Amino acid sequence: MIYYQDDRIKIRDICSDDVISLFSCSIDKEINLHDPRPMPNTSRELVDECISYCNRFDIEIMNENIEDRKYKYFIITNSEGNFIGFVNFFSIDKVKKQGEMGVIIGDKRYWNKGIAYTAIMVAIKYIFDNMKVDRIYIETGETNKPALRLFNKLDFEKCGEYLEDDNFKFIVMEKRKFSF
Repeated sequence: MIYYQDDRIKIRDICSDDVISLFSCSIDKEINLHDPRPMPNTSRELVDECISYCNRFDIEIMNENIEDRKYKYFIITNSEGNFIGFVNFFSIDKVKKQGEMGVIIGDKRYWNKGIAYTAIMVAIKYIFDNMKVDRIYIETGETNKPALRLFNKLDFEKCGEYLEDDNFKFIVMEKRKFSF
């Protein structure tokens, strides 16, 4: 399914061929600068991370039973179909009608070009119109100023903060369906 297309980008549904691009984003230290998750530092750790990621991809993202999928991806490509990044929606709670959103622009040539803003707007509209969700939230590190500015520009409001075990401070922002 194609969610959006203009002369610069296309936003489409995920396919199994996206696993390499998504994994590459997950291990890029610059892209994950504000993520407290440890990055692989040895070849053994990298192989283990790859195996774990591929298993999660098959079970949680590309599961044939759509109800068993734990993530909804909006893949961003350029007009030639080359991967730029993604918006994902996860930790979906059907009872509370909410879930968490994330965004990564993996191709650094597209940073600061408004691509993430457009992609998130498309994802928000789809989620609120099609997924029986009333609240979308993000959790990001307090040092992730680009994400905080972006989601503020998208009318997400700060609704909390918390500390991880290693004193990593997260900011929580939300957008509710009625405010869209």
